[in-house]
Amino acid sequence: MRQIFKKRFSMPEVVGLLAFVVVGIAIDAYAATTVPNTFTTGTTAKAAEVNANFSALATAIDTIPAPDTANQVRDKFFTGTSCVGTSANDIMVKVGPLCVDKYEASVWSNPDGTVTQYGDTADDYPVGFPDNGNWTTPVYAVSMAMVPPSRYITWFQAQQACALSGKRLLTNAEWQMAAAGTPDPGLSPGSCVTNTPSRAFTGYYSSCVSNWGVHDMVGNVWEWVADWMQGNTSPWTPSGGTAGASYGADLMYGTNPAVVQGTGSINFPAALIRGGSWGTGADAGVFALDAGLGPSSSGDVIGFRCAR
Repeated sequence: MRQIFKKRFSMPEVVGLLAFVVVGIAIDAYAATTVPNTFTTGTTAKAAEVNANFSALATAIDTIPAPDTANQVRDKFFTGTSCVGTSANDIMVKVGPLCVDKYEASVWSNPDGTVTQYGDTADDYPVGFPDNGNWTTPVYAVSMAMVPPSRYITWFQAQQACALSGKRLLTNAEWQMAAAGTPDPGLSPGSCVTNTPSRAFTGYYSSCVSNWGVHDMVGNVWEWVADWMQGNTSPWTPSGGTAGASYGADLMYGTNPAVVQGTGSINFPAALIRGGSWGTGADAGVFALDAGLGPSSSGDVIGFRCAR
């Protein structure tokens, strides 16, 4: 910084110096108490005094930290011990190094969880948001309290709804981490939505919460996670995939039982769902896992949540 006061300046350099002037305004209070000489109209400034002022100003500018451009996106959503969602309606909590949706996702036409919710009572996602996830109409996953979690969504759609909200599905291991401490329905009946006629609004059962502050990871709706796996029996065919979604004829080799695939194909490995649903009873829990569904499956007991 001190070298800029020892040379003649070109026009681009003058423009750059003007930018420093703007920065200097921000440190005006500092400079006012630190610059060693103050001049008034009609007085004559000595060269040593001017140089001293320039030196003090250069020191003040050099103490301004550089902007953390590499972490601007991270800092927008994570501050110290808390996480910030994409809007006031989108609530996330910190789980180790992650930001995880506090509530099971509801899917909306607007990123802030307003206007139209999809997947509440039927598979009513827009035509431009098909089962195979190849969307032309965007929808958004929102972690909102006291709304019905969205259902009737395939793994492909859930993945894209998370991505359109700047998030992603949790991995199986991350889901397990976030679920730790959620009450087991076999040990604490009634704490979670596992033995009721239908799902509850997100967060309604306030005692169904993990040690990390994540709600409804046990019961309510099963939750898609990112992982796929193949079966360990032969033949072994995950159910689902008959809703007419088209996946083309792309090669899939070495995955039991996938040989050929196409419109309505079930020849995919299983995509995992976790936690149980409102009717799973004592079988629900933080270790409940279903590997019997293809990623194109959907139903009234399957939802999801996202992480960042």
